[in-house]
Amino acid sequence: MIKISVDELVKLPKDSFFGKTICFTTDTVWGIGCVVGCKVKEGIQKIYFLKQRSLDKPLAVLISDINDLKNHVEITSDYIYDLMKLWPGAITLIFKKSDNFYDDVTNTKTIGIRIPNSFVALKILDYLGPIATTSINISGQESINDITEIEEKFSDYIDYLVTDLHELSSVSSTVVDVSQSEIKILRQGDIKINV
Repeated sequence: MIKISVDELVKLPKDSFFGKTICFTTDTVWGIGCVVGCKVKEGIQKIYFLKQRSLDKPLAVLISDINDLKNHVEITSDYIYDLMKLWPGAITLIFKKSDNFYDDVTNTKTIGIRIPNSFVALKILDYLGPIATTSINISGQESINDITEIEEKFSDYIDYLVTDLHELSSVSSTVVDVSQSEIKILRQGDIKINV
């Protein structure tokens, strides 16, 4: 495991991170992810192994800019644009994928997308592009939001640990499924949504 600041990270070649796991703070909980693109499947396999996660539970994708969605997801109503105005923030929207979007991340027809409100995460995303991610913990257990505990439990599975800290809510994001005509709230977090 390499401990690194976000300022050091953005000075390394991007291909240093292909197929590697990166652990960092978001605005909600600590996350672990891998860069979408070259060797993404290698990184995803490490994450599923770390979490002991069922393969039928796809990862979400963090992005830094709404333009990263262009031509990749289907937006079926104006209300979805209203929800997207809550970004950056603690809301994950599950979209129906277009044919050319993140097939190496998940073979499902939908994908969860979020723009986190975290200077740490956004600086990483601005440099590396979209990252497939999830909370760092064993599946079904509480998220771990202490860097020392993360190191103790998961150092064998983390390639890069970003040491910059961002204030965490410790509450997972609100999750809203906007992939169908009927919008559904799958999880309420700090951002309360009524549909």
